[in-house]
Amino acid sequence: MTRSGSDPAVRSLLAVSLVAVLLVAALGVAGGAAGGDRGAAGETTFHGSVGPASFDGDETAGTAGAADGERGTGTSQVGDSDAIRLRNELFATEEAGTVGVTTRAELPDRVTEFRVTLLSANGDAVEADGFERADDAGTDGSTWAWDGETRNPSLTYATDANDTVEEAGPLGARGSYRFVDTGEWALVRTPRTSASWSYTGQYDGQVRLTRENAVDGEGVASQAMAFIGPYEEHVREADGQRYRLIVPAAADLEATPEEVFGVFESASTALQVGARDETVFAVAAPTDGAEWGVRGLQIGDADVWVRDTEPAGTADDVWTHEYVHTRQAYRADASGRWITEASATYYAALFALDRGDADFEAFERTLARGERDPDASAVLADPGTWERNPDYTKGALVAGEIDRRLRVATGGSASLATVLRDLNAADGPITNEDVLDAVEAAAAEGADAETAAEIRAEAERLTTTRETAETWDRAAHAEAFGETPAQVGYALADDGVRATGEYRDRPVARDPVELVAGETLAVAVDVANTGGVAGEYDLALTVDGEAVESRSGTVDAGAETTERFEHSFAEPGEHAVRIAGERMTVVVSEPAPPSVRGVSTGADRVTAGESVRVVATVENDAKLPAGGDVEFRVDGQTVGTAPVRLDADDKGTVARNVTLGGSSGGIGGDRTVTVSVVGPADEASTTVTVEGDGPLGGATDDGVPGFGPVAAVVALGAAAGLFGRRDP
Repeated sequence: MTRSGSDPAVRSLLAVSLVAVLLVAALGVAGGAAGGDRGAAGETTFHGSVGPASFDGDETAGTAGAADGERGTGTSQVGDSDAIRLRNELFATEEAGTVGVTTRAELPDRVTEFRVTLLSANGDAVEADGFERADDAGTDGSTWAWDGETRNPSLTYATDANDTVEEAGPLGARGSYRFVDTGEWALVRTPRTSASWSYTGQYDGQVRLTRENAVDGEGVASQAMAFIGPYEEHVREADGQRYRLIVPAAADLEATPEEVFGVFESASTALQVGARDETVFAVAAPTDGAEWGVRGLQIGDADVWVRDTEPAGTADDVWTHEYVHTRQAYRADASGRWITEASATYYAALFALDRGDADFEAFERTLARGERDPDASAVLADPGTWERNPDYTKGALVAGEIDRRLRVATGGSASLATVLRDLNAADGPITNEDVLDAVEAAAAEGADAETAAEIRAEAERLTTTRETAETWDRAAHAEAFGETPAQVGYALADDGVRATGEYRDRPVARDPVELVAGETLAVAVDVANTGGVAGEYDLALTVDGEAVESRSGTVDAGAETTERFEHSFAEPGEHAVRIAGERMTVVVSEPAPPSVRGVSTGADRVTAGESVRVVATVENDAKLPAGGDVEFRVDGQTVGTAPVRLDADDKGTVARNVTLGGSSGGIGGDRTVTVSVVGPADEASTTVTVEGDGPLGGATDDGVPGFGPVAAVVALGAAAGLFGRRDP
């Protein structure tokens, strides 16, 4: 999102400082007193110095982040006996917003004088061991001179941790922090220092200075940034690069480490723009406890942080954006500044499209932001005309248009990467004129001079005037880049999660999905291909990590199909279900008991031996389906049973034909019998008068008393149309 290092002074520090040191040593060897002072026994005193680490964390002496693989440190690869080792150890303090630092020096025997300036100290007291405040200490820092005796002198001090910024534009965030100490954890810049020294020798090599950063306690440091607090580290090596992903315990990472490494590797392979940094150091910045002003930041040579809430692989991918910044080795002055954020934004969208992680519509939407004012009316080569962040919007569209034209004109032999490779090799800060020269040179690699001049003229128009480009359509994209790959996406259908079975067949709520034992979960997934060619899909329904059903096939470009999956749950329990990237919790319970709300008969007086229609009204007041058997009884004697199945908040009826007997002893007369329907939790009853003689008790409609075979009739409210049903 932000490349912190566009200042022209930043990238030159390393080269200037190293050249200065080498020249001092070389002159001393070649010219005697020219490089140092003649000492006793034929020795010469030499002098060396390095400038400060830049405000963006660039180390003038060349520090590589944790090259030795030591957990919690960022070290240089230089470590011979003639090297001064300057080590910054960061630690948490009790004062919020500050971080403690101990800067230690290990000095070879040949060193006679050593001075260090602390450029990050915040003005609080400095605790010195083996150092004394220099008499000529300047106002721009705290300069300390070695006492000449202490072999491992140190300075302990505090540095302000919080760094705020007001950021707008596509990759800005609502907060203000770029670095912060929350009290629970801290993500901070590493300390900045400058140093100078004198040493003796008999032309047997210079004394160099190496820097390293470490965290005293839980944490990890690299060249330009450090995280203080508990964390996990994930490491991947690919294509000559080593990726270190730091995931703090306070972070809730949206993207998986594999997804982050995947976009890094994809961009590394696609960006043929020059040498890669040996190590990329990335931190997932926690959003719990910090209001970040930007969504991501690149600092130093190859250190980045990205908010933990950012996904990986989208057309607006911050992880890819920040990685692209690590491959931009040039420095830019004001007129050439636009290409830095423009190319990072454009490539994040293009690489997502090329991988099939984003469809052409998402790619097109990202670039189309450059068509809208006020950004569209800004002059890219003149930041004074910028109202917001046109380098991210108009710049990305213009960078893409230059890339497209170069590919078409050269048959794919040149592209925007060719331009960036040329810019990375520049000796000084690049201007917009340098960008235009690189565009013309790239076009000339595969096109005639006239075509190359035309492409340059178009690039000049788009960067030096208020005119902007227009997004191209899919056909133009296919001409320049080839057909867009298959873009197969998945989504649950509108009624994609259903419960089916004896109780119901309808969509159900998610989060969680509530079923009862014996029900079936039915899931429908829409498979759509928005890419330019046919694509394959492979879907699996997993329950508790085990694939229980799978589907695969091919879907044509622009086509859509639907796949349906089912799985039954026989027993109560809680299950993790996944399909098409969706996660669901399925909670299976025992059915609720149905309630018997009333009972009626078809007649209140019958002749002995006749049957009567008995109808029971049943209800389910629970939020889950209800199930169970109800018993039909005559004078307490069970004459039959019938199953009840009701949806949540549903009603229904269950009916039986029951044969009623007369009086006992064969003596004629009327008799009143009680007919009842008994459920798992309650019951209801009514009475019927039986005329004449007949056997005692009752019988089911098939003539078998007691628990013989039955022919139950269950008339649910939904089927009979008697009652309404409310979805839970």
